[in-house]
Parts: sequence; structure tokens; C-alpha cells
Amino acid sequence: MAQENTTQTTSETFTSRKTPFEWAVFVISVAYACFFLYTAFSGPFTSIVQRGFHVCAGLIIWCLLDLNNKKKTNKIEKGIDLIMIVILAIMMVYYVSAGKSVLMPTFKMTTPLFVMGILFMICVMEVARRTIGIAVPILSLIGLAYALLGKYIPGTFGHAGFKLQRVMEIIAFSDRGILGSVTGISATIIATFVIFGAILFATGGGETFINLASLVAGNSAGGAAKMASVASGLFGMISGSSAANVATTGAFTIPMMKRMGYSNDFAGASEASASSGGQIMPPIMGAGAFIMADMLGVTYKEIAIAAIIPSVLFYVGVIWGIDCFARRYHYRGIPKDEIPAAAEVLKPSKCLPVFLPIGILIVLFLMGFTAVYCASWSIVAAVVLYLVMAPKELVQRVKNLIHGLADATKDMLTVIPLIACSQILVALISTTGVGVKFTNIIVELGGSSMLLAGLCAMIATMILGMGMPTVAAYVLAGSVIAPALVKIGVEPLAAHFFVFYYAIFAGLTPPVCGTVFVASAMAESNWVKTAWIAIRLSIGAFLVPFILIFNPGMILIGTTAEIVQTTVTSLFGIFALGAGFMGYLTRNLNWPVRIILVAAGIAMVDPGLITDVAGIVCILAIVVYLVISGKRSKAAGRS
Repeated sequence: MAQENTTQTTSETFTSRKTPFEWAVFVISVAYACFFLYTAFSGPFTSIVQRGFHVCAGLIIWCLLDLNNKKKTNKIEKGIDLIMIVILAIMMVYYVSAGKSVLMPTFKMTTPLFVMGILFMICVMEVARRTIGIAVPILSLIGLAYALLGKYIPGTFGHAGFKLQRVMEIIAFSDRGILGSVTGISATIIATFVIFGAILFATGGGETFINLASLVAGNSAGGAAKMASVASGLFGMISGSSAANVATTGAFTIPMMKRMGYSNDFAGASEASASSGGQIMPPIMGAGAFIMADMLGVTYKEIAIAAIIPSVLFYVGVIWGIDCFARRYHYRGIPKDEIPAAAEVLKPSKCLPVFLPIGILIVLFLMGFTAVYCASWSIVAAVVLYLVMAPKELVQRVKNLIHGLADATKDMLTVIPLIACSQILVALISTTGVGVKFTNIIVELGGSSMLLAGLCAMIATMILGMGMPTVAAYVLAGSVIAPALVKIGVEPLAAHFFVFYYAIFAGLTPPVCGTVFVASAMAESNWVKTAWIAIRLSIGAFLVPFILIFNPGMILIGTTAEIVQTTVTSLFGIFALGAGFMGYLTRNLNWPVRIILVAAGIAMVDPGLITDVAGIVCILAIVVYLVISGKRSKAAGRS
């Protein structure tokens, strides 16, 4: 609830008539975004300086916004905000002025620094608690207790234990704790891409995406739900957040679906399913993809290229599921008179400022430039095109861009406490060696069976993802579970995609499914029914990770023949699973036919020739059966 209130306050602060305090926060927010634009072109400062400013200044802005939240009456929390601002300001000044000395071998933590380090950690956890919930801070506290009390723990998980002073030195005064490598990614790459996304929205990208999606898919069966899928895929390229996609596209698509007679449960489910795919949709994907590149030590371009086929298959599966469901329940498309004309949607003044910068981003990626370089020059292209296209509106458009920078800061504020708090736990996992112990357990459980090991890894990742944002769930699973899969022979990139996928799908899977909760609240639906429909719509994507660990051809590892075979058989499998779970293929299906289709789809997971042929034969047999029985039914009807 705290996150919702803060977001509302931010929106009001940045768009309505402002008090002097609100003006001050607005200017600070714009300056904060400009700092990252500056470092994008000039290069980042030293790690402690860049990351320390990113975290401390960002959390200070968060506290200022929370202080100005008119809907919040808790005076104790407002008092805590003031105290945190002072603590964070002191730490920010220290990191900026003396940050270089922190990484020196001669660095010694004094008592005042020790106290400030503890207070700083508490501030990070408190902001994280109010913005993303209690799960991540609780896990961080458990990790802290484990590090301090390891010598009292018997058995495999016991260890020598660490003194509090040493733990605080790692957490607050090193580049392994709060200011670790993941925070470094947030302070450079993620910050730049967040600004790029905010600028695209400020230049009218949101309206363009919705209109284009309506034009592409609106008039077919279940058109409003398909439009949500296309729009969410386009939004996902620049937002990379399931919740953000639901909130943005859902505000338009969910009311439209309800108005057209779609059930509330289906409206919420289709939006939740479609929005989940945004985090795996190149070229930008989500914050987790940048972190994956860092964990694997590869370029982001390699991650984005590897994600092309899985992301396309994901949306093909969701749209196919929507089509089957819509035809079964006779959900019509959007009326033609409500679909904007193609000439209006594709007007250069509207399309160029949005799609040309994305095109430039992709081209620069393919040319091998760094992620920050690609994003920064794409921002320049977006700004120039936006201003040049309407010189008579120059003043208003400059204002829109400035508001876009303020919105970029708002978007960063949801990422900073999450990453900073997650880094505490990751640092303690690394320091205590518990990650290696978990890896050994998964390897032992899996034994010689990759399928069993994959099931164990899937369950563990989904449990970690309960009630946690994707980034936090992936950071933990990528540190603990992915190494276990690699150890039993899975390709490292496939192992990380495996846990990344299931960290995303945790948002759709009960009992704690954040993406579904948001969509269900907007649709005023039963969240359990919404979650069940969302899982059925996304069922093909749920099996994609297993295809990856058995045959990484889908992420372009292997020969051309292997890549083509994996892609084609996966496509057949997704169609079979979608029809089986939705109960429709040319007409309503009975349970025996549905079971055969589901079994055929699952058979496609194994890349072996026998299972692929068996699956395809079953699918073709069902299609022939439906065609023949359909003709007989028509003939009987005529007679």
C-alpha cells in the first residue's frame, strides 16, 4: 500500500499545481535524472561514488515524496522519513567525498562509520518494506542473522560465523554489499534505459502503442484481449515491468474488455499474462536481463538476441490461448468504428519519434556498442525528433520532456530500494557460502535426472518469487539455483533463462501472485479464477524453460538445424497445449481430446526425435478427427 500511495503522490507532484515544496522536489527529481544522462555520455564516476549517490539521493527523493503524501496521516512514519533523510544525506556526502578511500586496502571502519553503516542499512530496509513489501527485508534480516550466528547452527549449514563489524563493512563499505555490482547496473544501465522509456512515453509512445495494437489485432475474435497482448509486448520493450505493464495498458484494455462483455476474470487474466512477457521482450526487456548479463559476464546484446525466439513464442502462445478462449465463449473483436484509421496511427509525426529511436537502439546493439551508449543516443534521437516534428509547440514539448525526466526518477524509485535490499542478501549468501550448499542439495536431489533437477529448481524459484518482484527473485535464484543447474550440465545461459522465466511466472502463480493481484484489482475479478485463466493462457510459456535446459537451440545455442527443429516443435507444442487447456480447436473439445493434445504438447519438451514425431502425429490425428467429425455433423444436420 505504501508503494501505491507514494506513486500517487509522485504523479500528483509532477502534474498538478505545485507548492514551493513540491517545486523543490520536482527540480531535484529532474536534476537526479540529468545526473545519469551526464554520466551516460561522460562515463560513470568511481563505483562507490556512482552507486552511493544513486542509492542515497534516490532514497532521499523517495522520503521527500512520502513526506508530501497528503493521503498519509501516519505522523510516526513521517518523522522517520525526516530522520532517514538526514542519515542518507550524511552517507551520500561521505560516499561522494571519500568514496575512493573505501576500496583502499588501508580503509578502516571507525565507530562513527560503523554506526552510520547500521543506520544506512536500516534505512534501505525500511524504504524497501514500504515500497515492495516485507518479504525482501525479512529475507535480508534472516541472512544477517545467519551470518552472525553461523557457529550455533549444526550440520551442513553451520559455519564459523562473522562479527557484526565485519558484516557491516561488507554491507555498507564495500562494492559487494548495498553498493554491489547489481546496484552498479542500476546506477548506469538501468537508469539510462528508464530515462529512455520515460522519454518515449512523454513523446506520445503510450498512445501510439495502444493505437497500433488496436489496428493490428483489434477486429479479430477476442480483439480487445489480443490488443492487450500486442500493446503489452510493445510497452514491455521499454518498461520491462509486469506491474507497470498491467497498470499502463490495463487502464485502457481492461475497461474495454468489460464493456464488450468479456468476463472480469478473463479481462484481468489476459492482461496479467500479456504483461508478464514484457520482461523477456527485446530489445530492452527488464532490469533482470541486465543483471543476467552481469552475472554471466556477457554483453547485454547476447542476452537480448537469445531472448528473441522465447519471447515471440510466449506472445504467440498467449494470443493463441486468447483466440481459443474467445471463440469458445464468443467474445467478439473491437468494433471497426472504434479502431483508429491506419493513416492516423502511422502518421510520421506520431510514429517517428517513437519507433525510430527504438530502431536506432536495435541497430547500435547489433553493431556491438555498450547498452548505455545505445540508450543514450536513442534518447537524443527521441528528443530531437519530438522537438523538430512540431516547432510551433516547442515550449509545450520541452515541458513534456522535463516532466518525462521527473517521471523517470519516479520509475527509478521503485527499483532502487528493491535492488539495494536484495544486494544485502546476495552479499551475505556469497560471504557465508550458503549458496554453494543449496547448489549441492539441488544436485543431490536431481541426481542423474535433469528433469528432476529442473523440477526442483522450478519449485525453488517459484517459492523464492512468492510476494517478491521479479528482479529480487531472479537475483536470489540466479545466485543460488542457476549454479546448480550449470553443475549438472545445463548451458549457463539456459540455466539463467530458466530461473528468470520462473521468477517472472511466480507473479502469475498462486498463492502469492503479484501481477495477477494488480490485474484482478483493476478488473474487479476473483483473483483465484483470474490466476487460473492466466496460467492456462501462458501454459506454453511455462514449459519453455524446460525446453531450454534440454535443448538450448531456442536461445540460439547449437547448429542451425537444432535451432530450427527446437523452434518448430516448440511452436507445435504451444498450439497443442493452448488448445488443450482452453478446450477449443475449430470447436469445443471433449476431455479425451484435450488430454491427448496436452500430452502431445508436453512430449515436445523432450528434443528427442521419437517424442517430437509422436507429438506431431497426435496433433495431426486430432486435427483430421475434428475435420472429419465436423463434416459428418454438418451432413447429419442437413439430412
